[in-house]
Amino acid sequence: MRIVSFFPKPLPKSIIEGLKETAQIVYWSDLNDNERKNLSDVEVVISNPPVKMDKALLSFFPNLKMVASLGVGFDKFDLEEMKRRSIVLTNAPSATSDDVADFAWSLITALSRQTAQAWAHARKTHRTFSGFPLTDRISGKRLGVAGLGHIGREIARRAEGFKMQIGYTNLSSCNVAYERFETLKELASWCDYLVLAMPGGAATYHIANEGVFEALGPKGYLINIGRGELIDTEALIRALDKHSIAGAAIDVFEGEPTIDERLTRLDNLIITPHIASGTYEARESAGEQALNNIRAFLATGDAPNRVV
Repeated sequence: MRIVSFFPKPLPKSIIEGLKETAQIVYWSDLNDNERKNLSDVEVVISNPPVKMDKALLSFFPNLKMVASLGVGFDKFDLEEMKRRSIVLTNAPSATSDDVADFAWSLITALSRQTAQAWAHARKTHRTFSGFPLTDRISGKRLGVAGLGHIGREIARRAEGFKMQIGYTNLSSCNVAYERFETLKELASWCDYLVLAMPGGAATYHIANEGVFEALGPKGYLINIGRGELIDTEALIRALDKHSIAGAAIDVFEGEPTIDERLTRLDNLIITPHIASGTYEARESAGEQALNNIRAFLATGDAPNRVV
């Protein structure tokens, strides 16, 4: 059987080794236009999370039965079309949780202690004790986590080591000791550091807006490792330009893969190119979860991490 991968070369070794006896893996990027018109034999696709798996793309696969995503979120998939065609969608829900949580904390510390500015200062002055300004302590402050899924919980657990008060907002209440807030604005008004770990989609589009930034205030920091569309970019640029919030760090952007050039000119903003999950370990873990999903589906018609 042939499996088409939208994930760029190379796929994780776990998938390549695990499927080499049962499947021929071909890459979408290697197929020419004529080859893309002859995919009626393909029943399983491996998806690359940034790829928008919409009705038009799904139509290339008339007999598709399963899409195995190596990512966590599923806002890039046409779920209604997949339901209509009875296509099973699976994800890798816990593959990147530790990696993204670790990275979120690297952004929190870099923001609060102005690590990037300190690096530039040291390179310029070649001296210690050379007038670098005081920064903000993290320990004992208040952390707000928006979205208490796998990643959000790991971010919160790390905050316990910093002796922080922890609050959260979520679509539903969670069995945790943290304080729950009904809205993102309420959470923002309470916390010192607001981390966005929500999924994308219509329900969360621009949920971090001007009102939230006003509530966060001039001493509050914003961190986004969720989805770019969670933030109203225009409102964020205004808030940072006017110092309505202390600073922000974002790893995800509206309109990816392009990054709005205006964001690169803000001194109180840290930007990174969507790399929070980019570790060797996370890649292999995602591959293992995708492989298990594919094997289970081929054997039983169902899978452990089924979304649709």
